[in-house]
Amino acid sequence: MTATSLVGRLSSFRSLFRNNRRTQTLLDQVVVSGSNFATGILLVRGLGLAEFGKFTVAYAILLLANSVQLSFISSPMLTLGSLCSTPEETRAFVRGMYGVQFAFCAVASLLAAVAALGYILLHPGAVPLTFVLAFTVAVVFFLMQDWLRRYYFTIGKAGVSVWNDAISYVGQLVLLCLLLWMRRLTVETAFWAIALTSALAFGIGVVMARLSSTVAETREAWRQARGISLDLGIANQLQWLVYQGAMLVGASVVGPQAAGGVRATQNVIGPVNVAFQAMENIVPIRAAEEMRRGGIRQASRFLFRFGVTGFVALLVVFFTTSLFSAKFLAFFYGHQLRHYSTVLNLQMLYFLLAWPVRQLSFLFRTIRKTSPILIASIVAAMLSMLLIYPLVRHWDALGIVMAAVVGQIGNLAYLIFAWTRISANSGAEPVEISTK
Repeated sequence: MTATSLVGRLSSFRSLFRNNRRTQTLLDQVVVSGSNFATGILLVRGLGLAEFGKFTVAYAILLLANSVQLSFISSPMLTLGSLCSTPEETRAFVRGMYGVQFAFCAVASLLAAVAALGYILLHPGAVPLTFVLAFTVAVVFFLMQDWLRRYYFTIGKAGVSVWNDAISYVGQLVLLCLLLWMRRLTVETAFWAIALTSALAFGIGVVMARLSSTVAETREAWRQARGISLDLGIANQLQWLVYQGAMLVGASVVGPQAAGGVRATQNVIGPVNVAFQAMENIVPIRAAEEMRRGGIRQASRFLFRFGVTGFVALLVVFFTTSLFSAKFLAFFYGHQLRHYSTVLNLQMLYFLLAWPVRQLSFLFRTIRKTSPILIASIVAAMLSMLLIYPLVRHWDALGIVMAAVVGQIGNLAYLIFAWTRISANSGAEPVEISTK
């Protein structure tokens, strides 16, 4: 290969990366999910399953805060920002959502500190008192950096999110490796690693983007977003109960080791998260664009076509993986987790069901009819919470995922029912898509 042809190929690759939103989004999720996958393995091996269980309990609270943020702030920002008619309108809206994000993080920091103190009071000696500061700082900056990456997708700069997430997630992995090598890796120092790298990425991003917000912009953005934010906010917390809540209940019944085992098996299928998280960042935007061009029917055709393709691909991957689940676990974590192979198989069923659930949720968000998402989440949470205690008592860690799978089935069933009713009348019921 000549130097000229090599330069030409590199130039073509750079051009593809700069101009292809899908490529940028997938690369970003490779960075995030790949780093999380490696981090999970490192923490299980470095902390041991019991300490990793404690980390999992605290991390579930962090994910709860992120779920609240995603539903109240980030998801409406992605959808409504893409429905704005001009770039100026989009910029004003996202600046306002930046102000909403700051207000949310002020509340989240206080609640995170209270939650950590409550855990220490209920479990004396489980973690040191200094853990409260590490956990609170980690929650705040994790949330701020996660909002920033969604901001980049909303304004059409997915490529910028790649390097910002690399600072946060790859940096976190490097720091954890250093702590392990120094024999200083604990639950507390793991959260400090999350806090420091998230803060660094957020700080650099905010300075370079020159982000700011006025009170007027914040109020106007919240006025536009609050209609779907409330439904999505409650729905996502109920969804959190279906899986993360079931994990916490299971840990309280049979000990944190069960939660650690479930979390570890989930981490094995972490690479699939590339598809799921990339979908979260790009599909709502594409659906909104289809909605602007052709209305509800064009948006629904796009989502159902995308959903069927992804479902078949996931089915093939998960079925193949299930044939070797015990070997996968032994390879990544050692023989101590080999007997969690059935848990891993059920995890894959849960995520397979989650794929069509998300397509239907994107559709309801796009047409701004979010009450079915809320009702479906109520059904899912009720099923999961009603079943979790007896299933965990009888099946241990397996019962946690069994309860989550039943809840997910209820979720999907109601969403299909709701869409069947709405689609029958969609021609007679025009959907307002203006954000004003």
